[in-house]
Amino acid sequence: MPLDPSFGESVDIVERVRRTVNSKTAIETVLDPDIAGQCKHVQEEMILVLKIALICTAKLPKDRPSMRDVVTMLGEAKPRRKSICQNWGYAANKEKLIFAHSPVIGLL
Repeated sequence: MPLDPSFGESVDIVERVRRTVNSKTAIETVLDPDIAGQCKHVQEEMILVLKIALICTAKLPKDRPSMRDVVTMLGEAKPRRKSICQNWGYAANKEKLIFAHSPVIGLL
């Protein structure tokens, strides 16, 4: 049984996150605000990695990607250029999302 009442009955954390992502509303609510901060591009990167995690936790093993595909997807999620981002009350160099085109990007 879930510890957080917001999960609803018989819903585990993976299913809760999957429902939130599929509803396309308030996806940021499943992100750790201490990590995401107010940096939009950091939040976008976290959402992309979250979507990869959801693909990896598909109920049927045949629906899960191979490790090679996971490595490719994570490589595509890698930021391409730097920008300044205000986070945790100080300015820090953060990488801004610029993704290359990839055959696996459609899975996300």
